[in-house]
Amino acid sequence: MGYSLILKKENFKFSASHFTIFGADEAEALHGHNYLVSVRLSFAELNEKLEMKVDFKVIKEKIRKLCEELDEKILIPEKSPFLKIGKSPHYKNHTQVQYNERYYCFPTSEISFLPLANITSEALARHLWEKLAPQFKKDFSQIVVLVKETAGQSATYTHSQ
Repeated sequence: MGYSLILKKENFKFSASHFTIFGADEAEALHGHNYLVSVRLSFAELNEKLEMKVDFKVIKEKIRKLCEELDEKILIPEKSPFLKIGKSPHYKNHTQVQYNERYYCFPTSEISFLPLANITSEALARHLWEKLAPQFKKDFSQIVVLVKETAGQSATYTHSQ
């Protein structure tokens, strides 16, 4: 028995480009999504005097900030064994990303380098959970982060205390 807070706001979103890597010889083309994020926080008891657990505002601000960090960025997985990432030899303040015979050159300021092996909905859900959970783990028995990349297609990451 217990409670859950579900936070699913219109502005919990980010638009970003990526390509998913399927192995050493296959990857999607560079494309983008308008990602939507929602969070479920579970707990057993309320503050008896207030009959609430926490002010929604505090949590909503944290979720919005995480989304803003990824908004209008090219998402690059730093831990991919299939990518070569380095400074562009031709353009100042640009980063070159190589996947097999594909070479991309992006303004470095437009890239969000993520500590992931791949950019998938599953990996993004876990990444956002890892950023959010340390701030709230002591207050909640379970935190679930859902990332929806398109209608009918989403992934969640769940961890129980």
